[in-house]
This record gives sequence, structure tokens and C-alpha cells, in this order.
Amino acid sequence: MNSRHKKMLSLAALVSVWAGLLLWQWFGWEAPVRLPLTNVSGPLASAAAAGIDNLHVQLDLLAAARTQREMVFATPRNIFALPSSATVNASRPVNVPDDGAHQDVAATDLAQFHYLGFVRAGDEWQKKQDMAVLTKNDDLHVVKAGEVIEKHVVVKTITQESVILFDRDSRLEYTVLLSEEPQTPTP
Repeated sequence: MNSRHKKMLSLAALVSVWAGLLLWQWFGWEAPVRLPLTNVSGPLASAAAAGIDNLHVQLDLLAAARTQREMVFATPRNIFALPSSATVNASRPVNVPDDGAHQDVAATDLAQFHYLGFVRAGDEWQKKQDMAVLTKNDDLHVVKAGEVIEKHVVVKTITQESVILFDRDSRLEYTVLLSEEPQTPTP
């Protein structure tokens, strides 16, 4: 007997086993028993039919639902939109405590800074790598957030629209907005 005959015999044996199992299931199959539905738990159907007269509509709940559906909700704010340039128009001091002449001197000193540009360094956007180009008189400063300029001015925050500077001596915060006009150096 060669291998071809062995394969055919094993195939015939498997087919006959499957045919036998199929016939056994076919003849052993019984139709499911059909019974009427009965209430096993809960109130009886006859008691529910008798309680139809006791039902009433609660109009106050319907009116409350109607007013809730008609409420006007605020349009959600787009957090991915760039801020409008109309709101950003001039440099302004923030958190100016009343400390007299020292505050005025610090404010005029910080007002001499001009924000010329925003630099994003690196492959990915990371706030730690954002840099700003600032000028004061003829000095050019390329700074990152947290750096100190002129021993007492700290760069607190850098955004594309503004830079917030903090004077350590006077505890004064000053926002320098992006300059739209080119700065002309004074001789």
C-alpha cells in the first residue's frame, strides 16, 4: 500500500466519522417545547390594567424639560485659534504696586525694552526652547524664559505675541508686546 492509498483511506474514515456524527445529531434533535409566558415575579398584568385610571401627566415636569431644551448655551471657545491681534496693541505694566519713585524708575527702565521677534529652536515644539529677541537702546538680547538680563530683569514668560519681564528689585512685572514697527537706532 502506497502513501496515496493511505491518505485516501484516512480521508474516507474522517468523512464517515463526520457523517455518523451529523446523522446522530439529526435524529436526536427534538423541537423546543413551547409554553405560554407566565408572570413569575412583579405585579400581575390584571393589576396593571386596573391601575390605568390612576395615571396622570405631570405637566410641571414637562414644562421644566421644555425650558431646559430651549436654553441657549454659550458657543465653545476655540482653544487652538491664535489670539486676535486687535487685543494686543501696546506695552503695558502689570502688577504695579504703589512704591513711589522707585517703581516709576523701574517702569521706565522696563519700557525701554522692545520685543522684535520670536524664535522656536529644535525639532519639536518645546516651551523651554522658545527664545525672544529683545532690544534696549542699542543692546540686542536673545533670551529664553528664566534668563536674567542686566542683573535684575528676569524673562518670565515668552509667547509669540508678548514677553513678560520681571524686575527683581522693584517686584514689578511688565509685558512687552511684539513691535510692529522697525526700531531705528538712536546715535
